[in-house]
Amino acid sequence: MPQKKPESAAPLARRIKRHLVGRDQRFFTVTAPGLELLVQTEFKAFNSTPHLAEVTKGGVAFEGRLPACYEANLRLRTAQRILMRIAEFSAADFTTLEKRCAALPWELYLHPGCPLRVSARTRHSKLYHSAAVVQRVQSGILSRMANAGSELSATASSDRPIQEIAVRLVEDRCMISIDSSGANLYKRGLKTRGGRAPLRETLAAAVLLLAGYNGRETLCDPMCGSGTFALEAALIARWIPPGWFRDFQFQQWPAFREGAWRHLRRLAAPPDGVPRHEPIYASDLDAANLTTLEQALAQGRLMESAAVSREDFFALSGKRLAPIPGLLVLNPPYGRRMARAGGTEPLYMEIGRKLKSDFQGWRAAVLLPQRRLERHLPLAARRFRLFHGGQPVWVLIGRVTA
Repeated sequence: MPQKKPESAAPLARRIKRHLVGRDQRFFTVTAPGLELLVQTEFKAFNSTPHLAEVTKGGVAFEGRLPACYEANLRLRTAQRILMRIAEFSAADFTTLEKRCAALPWELYLHPGCPLRVSARTRHSKLYHSAAVVQRVQSGILSRMANAGSELSATASSDRPIQEIAVRLVEDRCMISIDSSGANLYKRGLKTRGGRAPLRETLAAAVLLLAGYNGRETLCDPMCGSGTFALEAALIARWIPPGWFRDFQFQQWPAFREGAWRHLRRLAAPPDGVPRHEPIYASDLDAANLTTLEQALAQGRLMESAAVSREDFFALSGKRLAPIPGLLVLNPPYGRRMARAGGTEPLYMEIGRKLKSDFQGWRAAVLLPQRRLERHLPLAARRFRLFHGGQPVWVLIGRVTA
C-alpha cells in the first residue's frame, strides 16, 4: 500500500486549532498517595479557572483549555506529572485495541520524528499481558502516523525529548493519555545531584504547605542533606513557581502555543527584586551535601535567600537562630542515610530531648519512618501519612511543648 503524502501545514493547523486549542480538554494530575487534597487546594490559586472534575486516590482530574495544563505544570508544587486524556474505549481483544488506537488522530498530538515510549497497566482485564498491550498500542500509533505521512521513532535513540503515552486497562475499558510534563515534576531544574536517599521536592513542598509556611517566619532545616527543604522554602518565600527553571514535554506538541506560554509565565513571574521574607537556615555535617545546596541556590539566584552552614543540629539553639520562634523542619537520617550509632530509635529520643531543651515554642515538622517514634517527640501535633520513595512516612506538625 503506498504511503500517504503528509497533510499540508495549513489544514493540519486548522484541525489542531479546532480539536485541541479551541476546546476544553480532560487532564489528570498524578500525585503521591495522600497529596490529592493538597493539590486540589493549590489549583484554587491559579490564574486560569480549570474545572476540577474529580479527586481520586492518586490524583486530581480537571478540565480546561491547554493553558490550564501549562499552568498546572508550572505552578503545582506537590504534583508528580500532568496527563492529557486522549481517548477511552472498550477493548476485549488485541485486534480491537490496535484498530481503535490506529483510528485516533495521532498527527494532532505528535510531531513527525518524535521518539515514542508506551507504558501500560492492566487490572481485571482480558488483556492482562502489559507488554503485548504496549506492542499493539505502539503498532496502532505508528500505523496511523505512517498513513498520515509522518514517521515516528519507536526507540529512545533520538536527541529529542521522548513522548510518553500511558495506557490503562481496567475491566476491558482502555484509557489512553499523553504525558505533558516530561521529567517528573519534582525535578525543579536546580539540582544536579542529590544526597543519599534524597527527599523529593514534592514531598518537601507538601510538608511546608501543610505546616502553613509562607516565608513570614524563620525557617531552620538543621539536618538539610542536599537542601531540599531550604530550596523549596526559598521558592515559596520568593513567590517563584516550582517549574520556573525547567522545560516541559507539552512544549514539543504540535498544539503548543508559544505566545500563550509566554503570557502565562508573565502572569506567574516572581516580583522584581527579592521579596522580604524571614531567614532560611540550612545546616548539615556533610560538606558535599552543602556544596550541592549552594550550587542549586546559585543556579536559581537564591543565594541571598538562605544561609548555609556546616553545623550539628545538637549544637544549635532556637534562641541563637531567631529572637522569635519559627518553623523547624527535620528529616532525620534513617535507612540508607542512618549512620549514627545505636539506630533510629535512640536518635529520635535524642531529638526529642533537644527540642525540649532548646526549641520550646518553635513549631516543628518532623518526618518519621515509623509512627511509633512520635512518642519520643514533645509535640502537640497533627499527624499526616505520606509516601517517600514508595514507602510510607509520617509527618508530625505542631508546636514544641515543655
